[in-house]
Amino acid sequence: MAWFGWEDLGGTIASGPAVSTWGPNRLDCFARGDDGELKHQWWNGTTWSGWQNLGGPLVDDPAAVSWAPNRIDVFVRQSDNHLWHRWWPGSTWSEWEDLGGVLASGPAVASWATGRLDCFVKGTDNHLWHKWWDGSWSAWEDLGGVLA
Repeated sequence: MAWFGWEDLGGTIASGPAVSTWGPNRLDCFARGDDGELKHQWWNGTTWSGWQNLGGPLVDDPAAVSWAPNRIDVFVRQSDNHLWHRWWPGSTWSEWEDLGGVLASGPAVASWATGRLDCFVKGTDNHLWHKWWDGSWSAWEDLGGVLA
């Protein structure tokens, strides 16, 4: 299979994208729009959707991950410097969930098992902070360090 040229997906974004997949021939792309809100566009194996507005306001790049078929989770830092979360459980987007914290950066997220999410952020103290989901949300865990 060969790479093709760049494809214009339209819209105006003001952040780096986050991309995840929950199954074959599926890509979910997220970015902060020029209006500061979270935008979502997906590939269904044949065509790209238009941009969908998922709200905000965001102040950094989003992070996205999937831990099961037809499930996707997206995390952002909003203007209150909290970690906020929305998820797609297969039928409709959840409302925003405030996960607290005092963030100084956009999040990173990973999943190493079904039903497991690990979120990492830079705190205002320049430490690496960790919060995870394993059926319920943990408290924030200070992993230390001096992040630039």
